[in-house]
Amino acid sequence: MYSRNFKRIAPIVLASLMAGLLPAMAAPETISIALPGDVPGLDPSKDSSPIGFNYRLNVFDQLTELQRDGEMVPRLAESWSFSEDLTEWTFKLRQDVKFHNGTPFAAKDVVFTVNKILADEKTPVRTYVALVKSVEAVDDHTVKFVLTQPYSIFHRQISYVSLMSEDYYNEVGDAGYASAPVGTGPYRVAEWIADDKLELQAFEDYWRGAPEIKTALFRPMPSEASRGVALMSGEIDLVPTLSPALINQLQSASGITVETAPSFRTVFMGFNVQDTPLADPLLREAVDKAIDRQAITERLLRGLGEPAGIMVPPNNIGFDASLLPVERDLEAAKALVAQSSYAGETISIEYPSNNITMANEVVQAISGYLGEAGIATEIKPMEFTAFFPLWVQTKLEDAYFFAFGSSQYHAESALVAMYEEGSRAYAFNPEIDAIVDEQRTVTDEARKAELLSRAFTLSNQDRYQIPVYHEWQAYGVREGIEYEAWPDGFVRLYDFP
Repeated sequence: MYSRNFKRIAPIVLASLMAGLLPAMAAPETISIALPGDVPGLDPSKDSSPIGFNYRLNVFDQLTELQRDGEMVPRLAESWSFSEDLTEWTFKLRQDVKFHNGTPFAAKDVVFTVNKILADEKTPVRTYVALVKSVEAVDDHTVKFVLTQPYSIFHRQISYVSLMSEDYYNEVGDAGYASAPVGTGPYRVAEWIADDKLELQAFEDYWRGAPEIKTALFRPMPSEASRGVALMSGEIDLVPTLSPALINQLQSASGITVETAPSFRTVFMGFNVQDTPLADPLLREAVDKAIDRQAITERLLRGLGEPAGIMVPPNNIGFDASLLPVERDLEAAKALVAQSSYAGETISIEYPSNNITMANEVVQAISGYLGEAGIATEIKPMEFTAFFPLWVQTKLEDAYFFAFGSSQYHAESALVAMYEEGSRAYAFNPEIDAIVDEQRTVTDEARKAELLSRAFTLSNQDRYQIPVYHEWQAYGVREGIEYEAWPDGFVRLYDFP
């Protein structure tokens, strides 16, 4: 049975491996992986999509690298240092690195990549270097960044930037790089057929050593059922994300292992509080107390979620376990509705139907809970590609249902995206805004934790967004392949045992 028991079993298995009692699995030479969609493009300076991380993390390197526990370690940077005021950051680079075409990697490639992103006003990647005032090559293997303001976690932010070759770009141009990219990562692109397959081949001269998996095939399969069928037939070796509906079916199939792991996203309700009934804090509190988080996570999601009391999951820096989930209190919710200015208006709930596991069923349940409290709702599902621009531009109607996760595993991402003045929210708390600014200048982890906790405490009082549950992920893998999911769900081919 799928459960979280694997967390208790894992240490026993590890101890047995270390004692030589169990044979360790070798990474497969070839592997095929089903993804819910295709990568938007191959130029890493123009794409920040979550699904594209599966490509970018394998074909390119970044200066720094995230670990499972949220720690940042060197990747192409051997080390880094910063000025006392946190506005100058200097990175020492590795000297044994080659691009896939054989040319050496140098500081000028970092400068080129960052300046290329800064010059492109349309790229979403620009967000990650927005604080960069200038970048220069001090020498062939040293890069210096000057920031417009102090930023204590710039070493985390720069991990979003995948480094490109200046010489190769000058040779092939924008279109050439986008069709035949060159990186320094453990894999190179062998073939990309849009909406069909992305084939990667091991880069034998990779600076960390030749990868054990030699050929990897990413297959876009939007249909959850199709991914399950492909896994059972052997067409696919790994499905990183399974819906609860597929789990029982796949558990009974021979030669397939199904496991669960924590995710990096928190699912929440957000509110437009500008000229809508939800401008009344009493009505927002009623919504918060009407939702049965326990029933949603246990019955609907079958354990693929846990009730949330904070807008970031437990694996994020900034998570505070003392902020507990709101328990359902229907009578209190009804009383709050009666005390509020709500006059029976129908409140829309907009959401992306293809971005959150069982989104339709969960929103229907929430709508039912609100109806029991006396709040009329209208459900408005849409494709993620339609929902996301409305969220970014704060053009949603009343209430919305969404999920947010930081690929840096850090609470600042949520605060910047949804709390800081000018972000994707409909109202702002000046105290939270000041906290976001202050924590950027703080290097003391205890002090930073205090600030982040205070910000989310205030958020829970404002209820401009309310956390509903932290996601868990389920994955299926063919027998003979050992795989341990990362919280972000991205497949790192170089991380297989």
